[in-house]
Amino acid sequence: MSLHEKRWWKKIFGFKEADKVDVIKDIDAVLEFLEEVHKDIKSILPELQKLEELEKEREVINSDKLLKVNLATQEKVFEKLLEKYEFLQDDVDINGSRLRHIAGEFLKHAEKAGMQEMIRNKRKDMKWRV
Repeated sequence: MSLHEKRWWKKIFGFKEADKVDVIKDIDAVLEFLEEVHKDIKSILPELQKLEELEKEREVINSDKLLKVNLATQEKVFEKLLEKYEFLQDDVDINGSRLRHIAGEFLKHAEKAGMQEMIRNKRKDMKWRV
């Protein structure tokens, strides 16, 4: 066993073994997200519709006082909308990362199975980059 493979060497110099990907667990997490994403969308749509309505009103307002009230109301809607959208975006990013890791595991299994030509093609494709 070479020096860099010894456990004490890894502890001293901080070498960590790659985390093992639990494909089934990750697939279940992505499925759960996709089953629940419609709830997030349903909570975002009404806020976006309110914002659209307020913006249409703002375009026809003549009074400075009404304009300030409209913009203050838009601010409150934006606060809710941006927060909900940020949560949705974070969830999408996390699950996209999970899916890329699952694809990486698939490529490892395909490589072990001797499917070299497919592996070369997939490694060229940006969708398959982990």
